Amino acid sequence: MPTEPAEPPADGPDRQLQRLARGGMLSVAGSAVSSVAGIALVATVTNGFTQADAGTLFATTSVFVILTSITQLGTEIGLVRWMPVLRATARQAELWAVLRIALLPVLAVSVLVAIGLFAASEPAAAALLGDAQADDGAVMLRCLAVAVPLGALYTSVLAGTRGLGSMRPTVFADAFLRSVGQPVAVLAVVLTGGGPLALVLAWLAPYAVACCWAVFALVRQTRRATTRASQQPDRTPPGPRSTLARDFWRFTGPRAIASLSQVALKRLDIVLVAALRSPAEAAVYTAATRFVVLGQLAVQSIQQALSPQLSQLFARGDVAGARRIFQTATTWMMLPSWPLYLVCAAIAPLILSLFGDGYSEGTAVIVILALAMLFATACGSVDTVLLMAGRSWLSLVNNLAALVVNVALNLVLIPPFGLVGAACAWAAAIVVRNVLPAVQIHRLLSVSAGGRGAAVVGASALVCFGLPGLVLALSPAPQWVVLVVLAAGGGTAYAVALWRQRAVLQLPLLAGTLAARARRTPSPQPPRAAADPGAPR
Repeated sequence: MPTEPAEPPADGPDRQLQRLARGGMLSVAGSAVSSVAGIALVATVTNGFTQADAGTLFATTSVFVILTSITQLGTEIGLVRWMPVLRATARQAELWAVLRIALLPVLAVSVLVAIGLFAASEPAAAALLGDAQADDGAVMLRCLAVAVPLGALYTSVLAGTRGLGSMRPTVFADAFLRSVGQPVAVLAVVLTGGGPLALVLAWLAPYAVACCWAVFALVRQTRRATTRASQQPDRTPPGPRSTLARDFWRFTGPRAIASLSQVALKRLDIVLVAALRSPAEAAVYTAATRFVVLGQLAVQSIQQALSPQLSQLFARGDVAGARRIFQTATTWMMLPSWPLYLVCAAIAPLILSLFGDGYSEGTAVIVILALAMLFATACGSVDTVLLMAGRSWLSLVNNLAALVVNVALNLVLIPPFGLVGAACAWAAAIVVRNVLPAVQIHRLLSVSAGGRGAAVVGASALVCFGLPGLVLALSPAPQWVVLVVLAAGGGTAYAVALWRQRAVLQLPLLAGTLAARARRTPSPQPPRAAADPGAPR
């Protein structure tokens, strides 16, 4: 007698990719808003203030970002890994405990760092910015010092909401409340003629609003998760808190240093350009590097959705599933980011014109970093794989190696070469930070990016955008013509190439999942497989 078809497994490969698509695209939307708002913020500051004042804000806020990264103690990664592990192993009763274990030390350390920065604001400003901007810099550093605990908790709390399986709080808080709020608040300062104090307060105020929302969202999600778990008969009773704390910090501890390395790679060069050259050059460098943030929107968005899934898959020992979603995630990251980086390199002068007069010196910075980011995107989120597999010490070593390369080359190259030297140093660090973990996950976990999908996307982007962009950039054609030709001609050819390879790129699954989400209906189900005839009914 024929058997009925079996239901697809609740956590089969297609379901995993559907969750990646849903979470990733929600985060893409939020990151798109954040990236555009970030460019708007920089453009508002550079057009509304002098280069020296703009550079002072960018340098001091970079110090703030680096310090908040230090005081997070790696918990933004620890929570993203441990909360899915607790859920996957029916240990939801320990969610509140792991939040206390993570957040209380962050609060204590951030308060101590804030006190130290406030006390050292004047000498720090003089060393960082020189005598001409020392007074304004000290005012900004004092305001930023008070907000260090807020910034540290904000990032860690949002990581907790992602660890509980939802991207919505991160998208709403970071994309709309903070990212959109900052340029709006700064524009109000420009229109009212405010000075350095008003400028830094406008930069900080949205953090406070977003942090309050993030705390509310985390508390609500945790209550729901623990309430549902308490009604399940197979729940695992809580273990000793000391054991949980030891295991959490054994993984998370190395991230305190690794997180510093990651943020320093993105922000330390701004500080060093201000200190070794001038705040005005730091403003130009900041403006030139904003396109990297825009290009990273797909990378960071997919990565945020990828991390909890990898954590659960590795916790279950499903290496094949982790390999599959990692390779698909890498392909999806490259889909928008490669064309964007190639177009940015071709129209670098047009991009810099958005920031006002005197910023065209950053053209070479955009070209150098665009090439580096093409390589980094093709490698995929290799560091995330290491972390979610529990290899946080390897991640620490890799990030420290990249930081050493970055700092050493910055100190050597910035004094004689200025912005170009800083860009070359960052590019070299990007290569180191991706090559090391790529080799490690291949050897230790048998996981690698690459694959046919990534090759198709890379070749298509180079043919449709890279070669035409190079020819047009070297021609006397106006920059707006270059943009139109690449967007219309290159975009059309790229869409056709991707459509022809849609099965390889998993585009039907991606499109179907997003369409189902837009209709607020369940995601399309994979075709049912026939059951084993010998299996019991």
